[in-house]
Amino acid sequence: MALALVRRHLLQSDLTPAQVARTLNISVRQLHLLFEPTEKSFSRTLLAMRLVEARRQLESTPHLTITEIALACGFDSLATFYRAFRQAFGMAPGDLRKDLRSN
Repeated sequence: MALALVRRHLLQSDLTPAQVARTLNISVRQLHLLFEPTEKSFSRTLLAMRLVEARRQLESTPHLTITEIALACGFDSLATFYRAFRQAFGMAPGDLRKDLRSN
């Protein structure tokens, strides 16, 4: 249920563990314990899901700018988005777009 809730509200930049826990009627500690077996924290899970969505949008909506996509995917800092994207995918978002255009 926690993952479904995160997916449903993925694009909200202000989504917090406290909001999810409150919606599920559990404590924040209990929420974090739900994510423990996955070896990814709530925050890392949320980040990974947002990055996958951002990559999907970068590939499928070339008319949107990288900034528009980052903001639409719940990132409130462009620097954070670029850093996380590069770490996750080994390239900058703009490089992904260039690669797609050249293929």
